[in-house]
Amino acid sequence: MLAFLSSGHTGYDLPKEYVMRRPLVLPLVMVALLVAAVAFAAKPQSASATLTSLAASGVTGSADFKIESNGNARIHESLSGLVPGAEYTSVVYIGNATCGSGAVAVEIMTFTANNAGRANFNTVLSPQAVPALDGGASISVQQASTLVACGEIVAQ
Repeated sequence: MLAFLSSGHTGYDLPKEYVMRRPLVLPLVMVALLVAAVAFAAKPQSASATLTSLAASGVTGSADFKIESNGNARIHESLSGLVPGAEYTSVVYIGNATCGSGAVAVEIMTFTANNAGRANFNTVLSPQAVPALDGGASISVQQASTLVACGEIVAQ
């Protein structure tokens, strides 16, 4: 129809530019929706865990996880009830919320308790080290091979 109108068959001699011009509203709306979708998808995932004492160890604490848009995992742990000066390892078990077991075990950090029996640390792990937390996961604190605290990681 546009070709018919622009060929002068209507009795009007409209410039081709006017007849061929299409409104830009729809493309602008589509671009805005695409930008909004990308921004929404880029929000980091988060999860947390409350670690409770196992085998009367007295070790308790918390762990917070933020999965960033680039896939890196930012982890903060705060622990108390540790033996001053003792070395511990924090491990995430992916694929099972049961403490100390899972399809994949990812060591977060080996650390030494301070003189007050506490430990606070932040670390960043690459995307390859921490898969998505779907399907259940737990975090544990181990002294040598003994589990001393554990908690289920719950997505928020």
